[in-house]
Amino acid sequence: MKLFKNFFKDRSLGFFIAFAASVLAIILSFVYLISYLSISADKMDRVFSILTFLFTLLGGLAILIGELLRIEYVSMVGPILIAVALAKHSVEAAYPIADIGTGVVFFGGNQLFAVLFIVLIGIVFLIALVSTFLSHNKQK
Repeated sequence: MKLFKNFFKDRSLGFFIAFAASVLAIILSFVYLISYLSISADKMDRVFSILTFLFTLLGGLAILIGELLRIEYVSMVGPILIAVALAKHSVEAAYPIADIGTGVVFFGGNQLFAVLFIVLIGIVFLIALVSTFLSHNKQK
């Protein structure tokens, strides 16, 4: 219990936002993996990318480790990794989005998941990005 109290002691708003972003990124990476595996266990959806899963997970872990060890600039690595995951998923999601735009299913892929995960990864990225510009420890 004392370790838990010391972990949150002398922390400011930036820490709590970064902590929330790291937890959300880790959860989102597993939701991404489980969602795509559940819809197409025998064949992978063309939008799914293991790199998107890995970069989202590593981004969340980088933020969390940076905050746990109180290393000031490590938490900036997390939003960079999450941005790479967002870019990778956006490239893969272009095919189903083109199908939505034309109204003709040509490329295939799950259109709902393609757009949903662009939005969710984007939100986590913005939360993590905002936290990098805030102070994470209270000034003494």
